[in-house]
Amino acid sequence: MKKLLLCGAALLILSPTAVYAKQTENTSQIYPMVANSTVVNWDQLTEELAKQIQNFETDIKITYTGKIGDLKKEMMDALEKAKQQAVYASGHIESTMVSADSLGNVTYKMKYLTSQTQEVAVQKKINLILKNIIKPSMTDFQKVKAINDYIVSNTMYGTKTKASPHSAYALFFEGQAVCQGYALAAHAMLEQSGIETKYVVGFVNGNEAHAWNLVKVDGKWYHLDTTWNDPLPNRVGAASYDYFLVSDNQISKDHTWIKGNYPPATSTKYSYLLNVHFAHQLNNIVYFSNTADNDKLYKLDMTSGSKSKVLDKRALYITGTNQNLYYSDYSNGGYLTKLDLKTLKAEVLVKQPVTNLKVSDNYLMYNVQTKEHKLKIN
Repeated sequence: MKKLLLCGAALLILSPTAVYAKQTENTSQIYPMVANSTVVNWDQLTEELAKQIQNFETDIKITYTGKIGDLKKEMMDALEKAKQQAVYASGHIESTMVSADSLGNVTYKMKYLTSQTQEVAVQKKINLILKNIIKPSMTDFQKVKAINDYIVSNTMYGTKTKASPHSAYALFFEGQAVCQGYALAAHAMLEQSGIETKYVVGFVNGNEAHAWNLVKVDGKWYHLDTTWNDPLPNRVGAASYDYFLVSDNQISKDHTWIKGNYPPATSTKYSYLLNVHFAHQLNNIVYFSNTADNDKLYKLDMTSGSKSKVLDKRALYITGTNQNLYYSDYSNGGYLTKLDLKTLKAEVLVKQPVTNLKVSDNYLMYNVQTKEHKLKIN
C-alpha cells in the first residue's frame, strides 16, 4: 500500500502564493546570524535571507539601501530565490508574512514546522547516523542506498507524533512522519554525504500531493522516493527498491510533477532493483522476496545486476548473519526457517507464523502475533 495520508495537507501549505507566501524547499547547516543586516542590492538581500531561513530565524529584518523599483515584486523574487538556496529549511516553512516601509526596512516573519532547538538536535542526529553508515570509500550509489536503507529500516509512515509529522524532526526522533518528513530527512542526509539532490513536490495517483527526491549518481539524475520504499502498514525488514534510483518514465506510472522545474532522469541503469522486497545484503549479494515471482526467495549480485532464484519458497521478513538466512516461509505456514547458504538446507526453527525478523547481539528477534521473542544464534 502506498503512502497517501496527510501528505497533501502540508504540501499545499507549502506552495508559494503572493505577498503572504507559504513555502516548499529545504537545507541543513545552522549558521550564526547578524541581526538587522544592511544590504545594498537585491542579490545581497537574497543571500542574507537564505542564511537566516537556513538558521530557522522567525523574525528576519533586513535594511535595503539600494535602488527601489517594484518593491513588492523584488521582495517576493528575493524570497523565492532564497528558498532555492535554503532548500531543507524552506521545506519546513509553514507560512511567511512580508512587509516593508518607505525607508527600505524589509521584514519577513516566518513560521516553521520545527524550532531552532529541534533543528540543532536534528543536525546532531544526522551527524551521528552518517558517521555510522557512510564510509569514505563508498561510491555514490552505496551512499544513497545506505541512506535509503537507514530511513526505511528505522522509521514508519504515520502521524501520531508530538512534533509536526511533516518534519524531519518527527522522523528522526519519533520514528514516523509523512512523505514530506521522509523527503526532507533524505535531502539533508544526502546533501551532507556529498550527493547532489533536489526536493521534488508533485502528486501521486492523480491528485494526492506528495514529496520525494531526485539524486545525482555518477553524473546522472534518478528519482528516490523513500516514503514509497517503506511499506504501509509498517513491516520490519520490508524495504523495497521499486522507487530507488528510477527514471522519469518508471516513476511517472504513478507520480506526476512539473518536469520543467527539475532535471530529467533518463537512465535505467538501476532498473534491476525493481521487484526487490524484504532485501537483506550479505557481502555483495542481496537476498530478497521477488514480487514478480510470488515472493519467492531470490538473490541479486550487486556487481553484475543479475538475479537468480535461490529456493522455490515464498520467503518474507528476510534477515541473516554469516552463512545463514532467516525468514518466514509463507510456503509453509509462515514458519520461522533457517537456510544454510552453503548447502541450501532449510530447517524450521519455530512452527508458528512469525513476522518482523531481525538479528541483534547474537539473537534472532521475531514476533508471534504481537509478542516479541528471541532465539540465540551462533
